[in-house]
Amino acid sequence: MYEKYKAIIAFLTARGIPFRVHEHAASYTVADASERLPFPAERLLKAIAFKIKSGGYILAAARGPDRIDYRKLAAASGAKRADIVRLTPEEVRDVFGMEVGSVSPIPLREDVSIFFDTNVPTDETVYCGIGRADRTLEIQLKDLVQITSGRILPLINNEA
Repeated sequence: MYEKYKAIIAFLTARGIPFRVHEHAASYTVADASERLPFPAERLLKAIAFKIKSGGYILAAARGPDRIDYRKLAAASGAKRADIVRLTPEEVRDVFGMEVGSVSPIPLREDVSIFFDTNVPTDETVYCGIGRADRTLEIQLKDLVQITSGRILPLINNEA
């Protein structure tokens, strides 16, 4: 069940990327994480999975409470807004081998574009999924961007 978790650890270790894994009670939502976990809310990073109807996937990473703006995501990916669909929990499990709430921005797949929102702190560590709801990855955003070939772009809905 935790194959992706183990694969992500191996991936990071093989590349010499500094990281830390925190063990804790299972957390599946931003509310769970804010309430139960000791990490600073502004440095919690959620990864949301989308599919592009013409093929391929997107992982959009933003701070926990922020909402992804689908128009901005479409512009970042070069797809039409109508062609981007959020994956269901079942699809997340089938495509990425992870449960919603534990999705890592390290997909270990070639057909995934990764985008990080500009509001994520670039000069500090971030806390994100690693494929298990009872574990959190602590890593520098610059390292995540590098190893995933991710891009930092405005992705969130700024309307209150």
